[in-house]
Amino acid sequence: MMQILDNEKEQRIIPVFRLAFRPFFLAGSAFSVVAMLVWALFWSGNVNVSALMYGNPLWWHSHEMLIGFSGAIIVGFLLTAVQNWTGNPGVRGWKLASIFIFWLIARVGLLVGTPNIALMIADLIWMPLAAYFLAKPIIIRKQWNNLFFAPLIILLTYLNVLYHFNILGIGETDLRSVSFMVVMVVAVIVLVVGGRVIPFFTWRGTNTEQITRVKWVELGALIPSWLLLVNVLLPIPELISQFTLPVLLVATGGLHLIRFARWRTLSTLKTPLLWLLHFAYMFMIIGMLLLAVHLQTGAISYSVALHFITVGGIGCMILAMIARVSLGHTGRPLKINRVMIAAFVALLASAIVRTVVVILFPALILNAYIISAILWAVAFMTFTVVYFPILTKPRLDGRPG
Repeated sequence: MMQILDNEKEQRIIPVFRLAFRPFFLAGSAFSVVAMLVWALFWSGNVNVSALMYGNPLWWHSHEMLIGFSGAIIVGFLLTAVQNWTGNPGVRGWKLASIFIFWLIARVGLLVGTPNIALMIADLIWMPLAAYFLAKPIIIRKQWNNLFFAPLIILLTYLNVLYHFNILGIGETDLRSVSFMVVMVVAVIVLVVGGRVIPFFTWRGTNTEQITRVKWVELGALIPSWLLLVNVLLPIPELISQFTLPVLLVATGGLHLIRFARWRTLSTLKTPLLWLLHFAYMFMIIGMLLLAVHLQTGAISYSVALHFITVGGIGCMILAMIARVSLGHTGRPLKINRVMIAAFVALLASAIVRTVVVILFPALILNAYIISAILWAVAFMTFTVVYFPILTKPRLDGRPG
């Protein structure tokens, strides 16, 4: 009877608000298309977009791709995953809609508005709400090993405050410092989540022997990752940080490379839902190592190293994850068609153009910015169109979610 009542209650909720992955994966992807097309127009110089981008294109691009887009996908993923972790129903219905509406108001406001306190407040509400609904079932079930994701969302909220203080001229926050901190927080989330799911997905998706966890490899990869985050977030004196930061970047990249080497990447090349995950993890590792090179020698630009992590690592990981998670949580076979494979290739090309091409052909840097942004938009527009009916209709098997 309880299950029947639960199903009846579920049917009264429109499908897009039955679990968090639905609105946030769909709208987050669509928003990133708009954001990247506006960014491409800005660099082309052929269209005046001065009325958009919150009065500061560099701030807006950094903030919206890290907080607005990546933050939305992280929240959608975690609020969905917590149901599997705990066995408790995930946030849905009007509670989920309230989180989403605040996110949407902020995205539209920061695109067409000018810096003001009201928009800052709107943009600071949705993440703490998500953290509350994430932490509640974890605490009830006493699954303390998963609780750290909630403080990470609160940490992103704090960094979002610093972002807004910067654009409002409050305090002495520096855009590059704040954006770097956010990149590192998101990167660590990606490395932690990726390290949990990629070996499992690879094992199941390739029908090969299970990839076992070696304790010293896991700890060896994660400990420097957390120390790197501490180094970036705490006010460590520059004389110390200029030594410790490159060392931790090398340690993080190198030890994750050892971890990555055990995941049988070559076996995934015939499985589209897997190989982009592996490429994304590899880009994250390369980005960490190149950041160390930049800090020590300056031979690689900060922007190139950073975009190995953001476009190649975070962006590719997001597209690969949302493509798979959306299928699994709507009761569909874990297979994608050729159109989505083309989207994967487009995003991989976007990452290569924004990084490798810029290194090899620095004279083409503006063209690379524009082409990379367009390729990103093509990839996520394809996801938005292909997955719109998947994310807005009930599960195929009739189950809640």
